[in-house]
Amino acid sequence: MLNPLVTIIIVNWNGRALLEDCLSSLLKISYKNKEVTFVDNASTDGSLEYAKKMYPGMKIIQNSKNLGYAEGHEEAIKKAKGELVLLLSTDTIVKENMLSAMVSAIYKEKNIGAVMPKLLMHPNTNLIDSIGSFFVRSGVSYHYGREKDSKLPIYNKKMEIYSAKGACLLFRKEVLEKTGLFDKDYFAYFEETDLCHRIWLSGYKVIYTPDTEVYHKGAGTSKKIARAYIQFHSFKNRLMTYLKNLSAVNIIKVLPLTLLVYQAIFLLFLLTGKFRIAFAIQGAIIWNFLNIGKTLKKRKYVQEEIRKVRDEDFLPNITRKVRLSYYYYMFRGLNLYKD
Repeated sequence: MLNPLVTIIIVNWNGRALLEDCLSSLLKISYKNKEVTFVDNASTDGSLEYAKKMYPGMKIIQNSKNLGYAEGHEEAIKKAKGELVLLLSTDTIVKENMLSAMVSAIYKEKNIGAVMPKLLMHPNTNLIDSIGSFFVRSGVSYHYGREKDSKLPIYNKKMEIYSAKGACLLFRKEVLEKTGLFDKDYFAYFEETDLCHRIWLSGYKVIYTPDTEVYHKGAGTSKKIARAYIQFHSFKNRLMTYLKNLSAVNIIKVLPLTLLVYQAIFLLFLLTGKFRIAFAIQGAIIWNFLNIGKTLKKRKYVQEEIRKVRDEDFLPNITRKVRLSYYYYMFRGLNLYKD
């Protein structure tokens, strides 16, 4: 039976209220060959001290400022001794078999680079939070199964997915050494999609396994962050991901549609009086325009050093069409949040 060392990395920022459930569940997992690294992004709520007391065997990385999700993981991943690296959010509760099931899944095929489990909502654990997303030609992500019944057979089979959710995500470290880590310019949001895209470009797969479940409370410490700030990074990073990773032909096909969707959402936010969020979307476009030179340098590296396969070799298999109603529900979901 495979028993590789797994490095579990938890990045925390003022997540004291979440740590008891997360760490107590982590203590109960059956897989023994693991190390845990706790990265604290300059918390001020006593969460670092609580984590040390709750899980005394953890390695600690203490940052002097909030580096965000992307950069917050970098040092921990570089120092990881494990053959596998698991990213785990503070707003999760894991099951006893979580790690053993995910380790088994990632070794089913030699070219599987990343695996995510079935993420269920909490406290309504009958509903799916995420089982991964598919690519859509308009540039939006199709969050397959979101808020659907987790017991339905269609959601309980292994699938290849475009992107996995970073709340609980297992990687082969050797793959990360080929693709590079998270892009520091992302700070937060869509960074795992960018990384998953590079995994596909490098010739590896990203898959979902239904063999274990993880409860995800959702939002976590991002509830403390202004919604306009969140949407700025989310929309900014999506554009940057496509500019870096898509082939030139697909950029021409996808980017105009993506920008059209952006403008439609911008107008809808204006009409609903959410002006800061509306202008955050325009700010995301402007940021990409002002930083295009830097992005093109990254693109050159991705296309020349990381890409091993053509878009046509993998993208059709992880692309889905969506109904017009999907855009309505997507906007409604965005519009539920207060600015």
